[in-house]
Amino acid sequence: MPFSVSDFRDWVGILYEHPEWREELRRLVLTDEILELPVIVRELAQAQRELAEAQQRTELRVEELAQAQRELAEAQRRTELRVEELAEAQRRTELRVEELAIAQTQLGKAVGELQRAFGSTVEEEAASVVEVVLRRKGYRATQPPYSLALNGEIDVVLPLEDPAGRQVWAVVEAKARLSRRDVLAWAQRMRSAEWHRRLAEKGCAGPYLVYAYSIRTDLGAQELAEAEGIGLLRSEGEVLPPKGLIEPARLE
Repeated sequence: MPFSVSDFRDWVGILYEHPEWREELRRLVLTDEILELPVIVRELAQAQRELAEAQQRTELRVEELAQAQRELAEAQRRTELRVEELAEAQRRTELRVEELAIAQTQLGKAVGELQRAFGSTVEEEAASVVEVVLRRKGYRATQPPYSLALNGEIDVVLPLEDPAGRQVWAVVEAKARLSRRDVLAWAQRMRSAEWHRRLAEKGCAGPYLVYAYSIRTDLGAQELAEAEGIGLLRSEGEVLPPKGLIEPARLE
């Protein structure tokens, strides 16, 4: 029996009235692969959405990494700039230290020269004063005053003849400021037998007129000098005469 258009329309109408038949018809007419297409399409759509979200998250992460890299580059630039500033500061410091070292050396030299010049001036004044003082007392210098290096310098040595024609030696310790300790050390030295031996070896046989010369004398130094019998000189002349001669020690 032929299947007419009218029969087809009736059949379609019946399918619309019975949706469950349409599903059965699809299973009969379509293959399993075609039937699975809607599921596959939905899964693909879901996967595409998930991929898009993942890509968005990746792009966000890439942007975050790019920002972090920019911040790191900026921090590195600042660090390099700071290191350069520190290096420059160190160079300036080293230069300043070198300049200070040079200045210190120059100052040390200047102070040394000043001390030497001042010391020489004090010694020269001491030599001049003792020569005048002793000449007025009737002594005659047999040669100009000189200094004597003797494991500790004697600032002024003046060979003399006393009024009776006896050979004596005036010896002077010269200080800008004379302390009690200076007087004690000088007195002990000039009473030492070993020191007398060394003086004799240098042609200074004694006896000795012992003086200390100073620009300023501590009160305690003057008292000790008087007790030790040592004469004191200042620029204006003799402040304290020595208590006689110190005779050289007898050498065995």
